Amino acid sequence: MGLSEEFLAKLARLKAAAEARQAAMSVGREAPVLSDEEVSRGHPKVSVESGLQGVSYGVRLGTWFGWFWLVFTCVHCVALFYGLSQGSLKMNGRTVAHPEWWHFALLALFYVPFFLVGFGFTVARYRLTLTDGHVSFRFRILPYVGWTSTLPAGDVVKVTLAYRGAKQNKQPVDSVVVASQGKEIHFGAFLPVDIKEHLAGLIRHYYGDAPSMAEPFLVPPESGR
Repeated sequence: MGLSEEFLAKLARLKAAAEARQAAMSVGREAPVLSDEEVSRGHPKVSVESGLQGVSYGVRLGTWFGWFWLVFTCVHCVALFYGLSQGSLKMNGRTVAHPEWWHFALLALFYVPFFLVGFGFTVARYRLTLTDGHVSFRFRILPYVGWTSTLPAGDVVKVTLAYRGAKQNKQPVDSVVVASQGKEIHFGAFLPVDIKEHLAGLIRHYYGDAPSMAEPFLVPPESGR
């Protein structure tokens, strides 16, 4: 009986510790503070475009994993297309001795998501746009293939580096999290750490720090005293 209670207590402690770690990762850490000189110097892998309404930053996501994925997918695809052309490939459990054009079309369609994953980790581009009215993040795997997230920028824009569910090699990684008016967007989980920190610092520099609530409340002196 005592052993069972001890085991349950240990499980409870482990669960509490895991929840505490999860909460800490979700809260994250503040974006680094960049000086005007660091902002002007920029980052060698981050492009800058300034306009009348705001400024945009671009970066390409190129990883060794993505290139390895693309090479493996190409080799596998060529091998299966060759096997289909030779009449030695099985589709739906049946050997296709005399392939028709639609057999090749179905095989090509099967590989589309695999190539998109490879392109997503190699030639995909991030574009971050900062204006007085909103923060916009655009991710494009290929031209016109991707998504855009927009966050209205209120009086206070908070920027952190925090965990939002992404993992790399089974290890949690931080995303750039931008919050304002009770809403948030996050991006860049698989970018290199130095680029993530630079982008987070740029957002913080553009919108400034949130006003501190720790400042003492000063009561104006009464007149006549």
